[in-house]
Amino acid sequence: MLGKLAIEYDGKEVKDDLSRNGKPLQLFLILAWAGDEGITRGRLQDYLYDVRTINSGNALRVVFSRLRRQIQEKGILGNDVIRYENGIYKMKDEKTAIEVDAVRMEKQYGQAMREPDPGRRKKILEAAAELYQGEFLPSMSGDSWVEAMRGRYQGIYEKCVHELCSLLRKSGEEEKLAEVCRKALKLCPMEEWGEQLIESLLRVNRYKEARNVYTEVCELFLDHARYGQNEEWKKRFRVLDEQIHLQEKKNRDVADELWERNKKKGAYRCNYLGFLDCFHMYVRISERREMGGFLITCSVVSRNGRHMEESKSKAYTAQLCQVLGERLRKGDIYTVHSPGRVLILLSQIEKKKVEKVKKRIHGCFREKTGGKATLRISAAAVEDWVKGNGPEDIKFV
Repeated sequence: MLGKLAIEYDGKEVKDDLSRNGKPLQLFLILAWAGDEGITRGRLQDYLYDVRTINSGNALRVVFSRLRRQIQEKGILGNDVIRYENGIYKMKDEKTAIEVDAVRMEKQYGQAMREPDPGRRKKILEAAAELYQGEFLPSMSGDSWVEAMRGRYQGIYEKCVHELCSLLRKSGEEEKLAEVCRKALKLCPMEEWGEQLIESLLRVNRYKEARNVYTEVCELFLDHARYGQNEEWKKRFRVLDEQIHLQEKKNRDVADELWERNKKKGAYRCNYLGFLDCFHMYVRISERREMGGFLITCSVVSRNGRHMEESKSKAYTAQLCQVLGERLRKGDIYTVHSPGRVLILLSQIEKKKVEKVKKRIHGCFREKTGGKATLRISAAAVEDWVKGNGPEDIKFV
């Protein structure tokens, strides 16, 4: 039930989902998940129908009847596998053991935390972490019982990984620690896993991988407003960047390190921290001589001018970045500030030409998205940062 739903019997996948509609399958999964403890009729009604009424009680009887018939037709369990004893429903077969990965992971985590020996505890935690392959029943998002359990099992996985990483670091198993963190970063993105993964890669001299992971982590976390505007997180990621740089320079000379490979036409894209450094340097240079730069903000909105849900916003942001990479000059810089928002630094450009650039970006983006999305674009002169005394002096038009 963790990740993609899969049902196996005697080592072979049961391809039929037990039902041409959802309720018998949901009932089967709930009973399998409840295990030997079973589940009350009331909770079943809550999970399947969100209410306890005469109608939901009758509907539950029908679903039980259909599930029993389908199990019998499949021949995978005994005819009397579903039992009702002392107000509790159980799915129990004397000849067949029923296992659920989520339940097994929770039990193994509990067993590991009771195990006093670090070596044995580490092995149990490894087995538990291996079971987690994604969110609890993602194909059934919205079902009340699924939503109730999703956070629970994700929390167990996070605790499992945290404890396992601590044990692996103490035993010096950096390669294995890196594998655990890489999987955790993919399945359950947390900045902690990114930091630990980078540190492990540095310890085993895999500098190129560490640099790639750093870039991925920056895009994953710092391009979101709640991280990008947090000074503490900026500081922590700069420390990671410096650690990678210090290790890399032991193996490269300066010229090789500064050489830009795979040079591309068009504007230069960098992560948010890189953009901040570039922008601050540009402002400093502008204090010495007029540079004529402008900061552009582009916000993705629906064609009606409304905000979008994050998944759509991310997709359109990627399309906007393609437009900027193709349509802006080589000396311009851009970054994703947050889903749906991109910042651009136009270097050495006259004020009268900024409007033309804004119109070009707007038109190309509308064409790219087929008119399904549009942009809110505003600009502020770098000169405002040079002459101003604070953020309140910056004027976006």
